[in-house]
Amino acid sequence: MMEDVWNMSLETWLAYWGEGWHVLLFVLCLLYLLFSKKDRKKGERRIFVGYTLVTLVIFFLPYTANVIANYCIGETVYWRVLWLLPTAPAIAYVCVKFCTSWKNAGFQMAFAALLLGVIVLTGEQVYVEGNYHVPDNQEKISYEIKAIAELVREDAGDAKKKLVAPDSIATYLRIYAPDIKMPYGRGSRGARRKIAKQLHLLLNQEPQFVEPAQVTDLASQARCGYLVVWTDLDEQRQKYASNGYSLLGMVDQYCIYKYGK
Repeated sequence: MMEDVWNMSLETWLAYWGEGWHVLLFVLCLLYLLFSKKDRKKGERRIFVGYTLVTLVIFFLPYTANVIANYCIGETVYWRVLWLLPTAPAIAYVCVKFCTSWKNAGFQMAFAALLLGVIVLTGEQVYVEGNYHVPDNQEKISYEIKAIAELVREDAGDAKKKLVAPDSIATYLRIYAPDIKMPYGRGSRGARRKIAKQLHLLLNQEPQFVEPAQVTDLASQARCGYLVVWTDLDEQRQKYASNGYSLLGMVDQYCIYKYGK
């Protein structure tokens, strides 16, 4: 298990920095602060280097990584821990300190322009086609969420709507359609009944390992009028149409079932 957590931390680290080289600039700035003999009384090493080392230990240590990823913020957003690194402040501080170490104003401006160019060239352009698009809804969620919510709303009308779905749908559906109730909150939080916790566990497994009859049975016991599952297997889709559930519609690979008993 600890090896899996370590691999998760390493993959997150590599994905966070992408193809940019700011991590190298950050390391060089930390080394400069660590070995520089100037202004040692100001505590740059303690503020930047010490703080960075503590953050990295927390990030990579399997025990703390496991607690943060699985019990605090979730594995899919574990990269947010790296926001704690003083990357921009450290680079900016060292660049300013290096430029102001020259007394001549011309040299200061020349080195400032040079270092600014280095920062730009070692970074990665984010204002490119594909990174930004005009959303088709105010909540800025994917069209799958909107389509599923509108399908359920159209079918249920003014009646109460209770739906159970995997976190890939449920997390964002709560934002777009708060009128659609669910048996549990994010990450199964708020699930008072054992049935709801079992449902959450089953729906967030790999589709091929899930037994459809067990899901529909638990969903009916939880009094969920609608069930959303992801599967690309025709055999599984047919099995989900049991225990009172029938296929209402599909959005990509998501199947929306309605309870009809």
